Amino acid sequence: MNSPTLAARLCRRGFSRSALLGVTVALSVVSSGALAQVTAPAPAALAKDPAEAAALLRKPEGYKLEQSPFPDFGFMVPVDEYMQKYSDQPLFRLKTDFPTVKPKKQPDFVQKIDFRKNPLEYLLAVRDYAFEGNLPDWDPFKNSKRGWYHIPWLHPTATGPNAYPPNGGTEGFHGLIKEAPLSPLQLGPGQKGKDGSYSVYAITLVNDMAGYTLGRMWKDPMNPDPKTTDARYGGGFPPGTVFAKLLFTDAPQGDDKLPFLENPLQWTAYITESFYSTKPRVVGKVNLLQMDIAVRDVRAEGKDGTGWVFGTFAYNGQVNNPNKFLNLVPVGLMWGNDPENTVNATNPFPPTQTKINPDLKQGVIFASQQLPPQHLGWNGRLNGPADLNTTSCLGCHITAQYPAVTALVPPGSVPDGGATPPKGGGSKEWMKWFQNVPAATSMDPRVYSTDFSFQVAISLQNFYTVKTGLLQGSYANDYQLDRVPVVRSGLPMKK
Repeated sequence: MNSPTLAARLCRRGFSRSALLGVTVALSVVSSGALAQVTAPAPAALAKDPAEAAALLRKPEGYKLEQSPFPDFGFMVPVDEYMQKYSDQPLFRLKTDFPTVKPKKQPDFVQKIDFRKNPLEYLLAVRDYAFEGNLPDWDPFKNSKRGWYHIPWLHPTATGPNAYPPNGGTEGFHGLIKEAPLSPLQLGPGQKGKDGSYSVYAITLVNDMAGYTLGRMWKDPMNPDPKTTDARYGGGFPPGTVFAKLLFTDAPQGDDKLPFLENPLQWTAYITESFYSTKPRVVGKVNLLQMDIAVRDVRAEGKDGTGWVFGTFAYNGQVNNPNKFLNLVPVGLMWGNDPENTVNATNPFPPTQTKINPDLKQGVIFASQQLPPQHLGWNGRLNGPADLNTTSCLGCHITAQYPAVTALVPPGSVPDGGATPPKGGGSKEWMKWFQNVPAATSMDPRVYSTDFSFQVAISLQNFYTVKTGLLQGSYANDYQLDRVPVVRSGLPMKK
């Protein structure tokens, strides 16, 4: 992991400009996640001649020292390798200049489109809102339409006996964080899998409403405030918040074949050779697989909802749109977990058809000829191709909390994909994960809600893990509750 200690980062405000002279030294600071950031574009990184690079660095548009309190990424090729081999590739920069005043205007679709009456129109409107200004690079620094931001402190790898994912943390080309493995046949009959499993990587952008809340949480970068996403303390993401996440995979490889991932939207990324690999990372290609959206919408509050609307798209290269982002085909939308529906049914792997459950009332699936066969979630609830067939989008995200004391998925939900439904499916214990938990409310009142955001929960955990290590001591509060790792694949994690 190419990341300095927190102690080094705390000292960065004392760096002198003379200590940063030279191309190699300057970019070393960037790649290690220290104070410095390169402004866009970074002409010195693109220069092939050292003299030319040095000259560019002396210009105002060259290297610039930024007062950024957060590392940009955790894993990256060495500086000289980047400059010699990959200078044509992006260099990820974390955008955290969060709004200090709450935005006054919500996105238009929140006001104009009823997600219950026109769910497909709503989902497409959210997609277009997220795409505007962010394509093709998914870089909020280049967006002249509106402000979008990143979640800080996703760069470190998890540590400890239950560390998950192994060798995780964000990489330096696109800021992708390793999220989960793919089970054999999860995506289709042609995905036999590989030793150590294929991986899923993701990058999330949040709009100005979410950025305002994150700005309050991280106002003091050395003392984040988890109360800002908990309703009991007046917290929570405000109505009009939008999260937009792109998910990529290193599948398929070798003899595996997935027709919908032909004609791929492909990125270069610094990844592990397999999900469970703890070996050094390698530069490889990842293919766009899925897009998830989440919208804080007050019309989803109440008995039949959670206050959040979640939606998913699946990539299908056979759509063959010139703008490959538009090869993302709508899968569905959900705003509640249908807690009264306890029928225990799943669509096993490999999915060969998308089976719609007409009894579900708090979500909708958009089966179409362009949609690759989907396994969906438990009893037909919404889940994307990268997700489990035994849970649902909201069934997982209602457990987002800090510290994590509630398992992400119900007991018995993994291993997923089998021919028979999970043994405990539909039981009283199982249905705890299919409640309609209100926004900004923790499933366990002893801990803070991170308001349906796992990446916010992970960021807080990462920060406090590093801080505790730096201080070389422990807090009594840490011994009051038994923690569980934020694990989408369930427990145990060891392969």
